[in-house]
Amino acid sequence: MNRRTFLATTTAAAAASHSLGRTTQNPPPPAGRRVTLLHMADTHAQLETHPDYMPGETPEIQDMGGFARLKTAIDRERATVAGASFLVDSGDAVQGSGPAAWTQGEVVIAPLNALGLDAFVPGNWEVVYGPERFKALMAKVAAPVIAYNFHDTTTGQRLFAPAVTLEKDGVRVSFIGIADPTTTVRQPPKQVRGLDSTRLDGLRDFVKATREKERADLVVIISHSGLTVSRQLAREIPELDVILSGHTHERTVEPIIEGKVLIVEPGAMASFLGRLDITLGEKGGIASHEFRLIPIRAREFPEDAKVKALVDASLAPHRARMNTVVGQTSRQLMRYDVLETNTDDFIADAVREMTGADVGFTNGFRFGPPLPAGPITIADLWNMLPLDTRMKSGTVTGRQLRDYLENELELVFSKDPWKLSGGWGPRASGLAVVFTAMNPPGKRVVSLKVNDREVDDAAHFTIGGCERDGEPLAMICRLRDASEPRIEPLSVHEALVEYLKEHPVIATKRGGRSVATDLPKVVFSQDATLTGTTNCIPRALRKI
Repeated sequence: MNRRTFLATTTAAAAASHSLGRTTQNPPPPAGRRVTLLHMADTHAQLETHPDYMPGETPEIQDMGGFARLKTAIDRERATVAGASFLVDSGDAVQGSGPAAWTQGEVVIAPLNALGLDAFVPGNWEVVYGPERFKALMAKVAAPVIAYNFHDTTTGQRLFAPAVTLEKDGVRVSFIGIADPTTTVRQPPKQVRGLDSTRLDGLRDFVKATREKERADLVVIISHSGLTVSRQLAREIPELDVILSGHTHERTVEPIIEGKVLIVEPGAMASFLGRLDITLGEKGGIASHEFRLIPIRAREFPEDAKVKALVDASLAPHRARMNTVVGQTSRQLMRYDVLETNTDDFIADAVREMTGADVGFTNGFRFGPPLPAGPITIADLWNMLPLDTRMKSGTVTGRQLRDYLENELELVFSKDPWKLSGGWGPRASGLAVVFTAMNPPGKRVVSLKVNDREVDDAAHFTIGGCERDGEPLAMICRLRDASEPRIEPLSVHEALVEYLKEHPVIATKRGGRSVATDLPKVVFSQDATLTGTTNCIPRALRKI
């Protein structure tokens, strides 16, 4: 689950520099003990260099990332560390591409282990291949896998150790893992059967006990709960030192500070590496800190030969399938906006046309590299939609549509961080919604149209969408109790391929399908304190 966002602290000068941001407080005293936290998150099986979006730079779409380049960056940074260093991953590593799906995550394991992680926290998409495969994959990760809040529902026992304390160069750091609490509520039931990610009770007491018992110089949460929830954790647990956040794909260019807790998030897609340098005080705590968000630009980081060989070996059996061209796009496809993206508009258009419905829904994702104008390959389709499911259709009333949208909007714009889930607004074809994001729950929808006509609560509409394994037949893209539900003959990936046969060259652009009366036209942050700021509206997205 992904709320891909950028923070509003980027400046033009910072965007043009090697590192996107730098902040220093209280210049470090010469004799202080130092520790460096290198941090990655949400790599989503993007093993190779790919286009990514760098707002304010020229060009704004650049070749970035890939595990071989990421390894080079890690090694460079480690070589300049003055003190202890640790490399950690906030999760969502084994899902996000075609080869990952076709091998149930196997293609990622060897390259991931070659990076030299010190700790790993499972993301919400680590469960995508089912509970048994989830456990098997986590057992293959070379680093300690930690999660305070992942339990077996039968035994009540944790699946992983809640924390790990590591010591290097005389510095002891206790890392506590926090998985996305909504994983087992939000993911399709079949993926999470027998799992429970919701139990966070006692966490503050655990943090305090860990510091004392482990004699930790720093207590660090590695979180896959998203930036807004990470900020709430910091407010509720002031005894923490640092939260290394993931899940929402934020690019923080300087730490967010709640009380005395530092919070950072290092972007996604293996396109960035976060580096947090800390000087410890003589009596404990953080005396000073400095943070850099390091873009893994292809022109600046050559590929590490050993990791490149592992990646090539992992992907070799899948190259022919990956490179099969199935269509063309005359317009760049992007997916960074909370409200609407032309990538999801394309998918929803295909679902609608292939099911013959009034409204086509896609569950959507807030991740996936940009796709420049040109050929569309099978690999591109799987980057856009990294799972394949049967499609369903059925009939709902206008009232059901309205209630569904109100619920979805609450998951995106709730003022209670613990209610947030998803990170994107409604993604549909044939439907247009105008809403007020900051209104109370159930009172956000201002206008709702199907096929350009205002919706009457008593009217009936056909809808098409994706099946979510384990849900009732009458639930379509989380919309409950559709009448006359049926399974469609095509899976969603088959529908995309068939749609491209009918429309060999697409030119999908944003069409005002989801508009907020109280937000900018383009919104990159789900966090209410960042949403309205200027740098959350990158120029390139205005043209899409």
